[in-house]
Amino acid sequence: MRIHVVTHTHWDREWYLPAGRFRQRLVSLIDELLDAPPMQGESFLLDGQGIVLEDYLAVRPDRRAELSALLRDGRIEAGPWFVLADELIPGGEALVRNLLAGRRTLRALRAESPSVLYCPDSFGHPAILPLLASGFGMQAVIVWRGYGGSRWPAGDAAWWHAPDGTRALLLHLPPDGYEFGSNLPDDPAAADARWSRMRDVLAPRARLGLMLVQNGADHHARQRGHAASVDALRAVAHPDSVTASSLRAYVGDALHAARSAALPGVTGELRDSYGYTWTLQGTFGARAAQKRTNARCERLLVRDAEPWAALARAAHATSSRALMDAAWRALLECHPHD
Repeated sequence: MRIHVVTHTHWDREWYLPAGRFRQRLVSLIDELLDAPPMQGESFLLDGQGIVLEDYLAVRPDRRAELSALLRDGRIEAGPWFVLADELIPGGEALVRNLLAGRRTLRALRAESPSVLYCPDSFGHPAILPLLASGFGMQAVIVWRGYGGSRWPAGDAAWWHAPDGTRALLLHLPPDGYEFGSNLPDDPAAADARWSRMRDVLAPRARLGLMLVQNGADHHARQRGHAASVDALRAVAHPDSVTASSLRAYVGDALHAARSAALPGVTGELRDSYGYTWTLQGTFGARAAQKRTNARCERLLVRDAEPWAALARAAHATSSRALMDAAWRALLECHPHD
């Protein structure tokens, strides 16, 4: 077995603390990464969204070149989303605009995201997601909630087919999700006990001969003594191979292994993981007035504002594209899953 240890954080911009308080913590987290960057071949994953880069640079514009260099080098990873949206409440066009905005954010820093639709905490996923991934040049999707349990094939990998037949490699997180590898111990005895518990969960599901260990959790900075903890894991996991890695490297290995693996196929929405992990479907019935307002705003943009702006531009009027982009950005900032 090959084990990829990917250090990361999951960043809800506003949750149990106000956005401003979380930004204070984000600035400290990224400052530390820039002061002591990950080694070559390793990365720190700043979640699947680009907006955290803009949040940081609004406070630290003087460190833009350093951040850009590490993103281009793959030692910091972010995206492909602009925000980690709820995927079943916003409309399909909003998901497209989300990915377009995320790509613009990364490219403004001369960087690209890992080639995977990273969806670590959304409360279910639409059937069209493999097609959406393909449209943005991605062949894999990583999910947690909405998949797993008796309804679905066993294992951590499958081919997910969209309604039009487009498929993506579905990579599924363990029952404890992206937090499963947080706070890894560096004491040999503790590392041995921890790995024994983790392997009992990961190994039976490893259809591709790979295991992803995500070292991080909600609003976690890089673990102190990270290198020593990975060394301890490497020692106790032998003969399994442990690598301090990146999301990009893990997905590349998974896609390569999937070419010769016999994987099951799944179709449709992924919104039932009960018995495996919480799916939190109650979110769809809460705050209905806000959801209706969001739907009206999306329809106004797609059906009225943008068509009229395009017709005006065709008649040689001043372009309204900047205004349209600003309106979409304001709406996308309301779409995070948490």
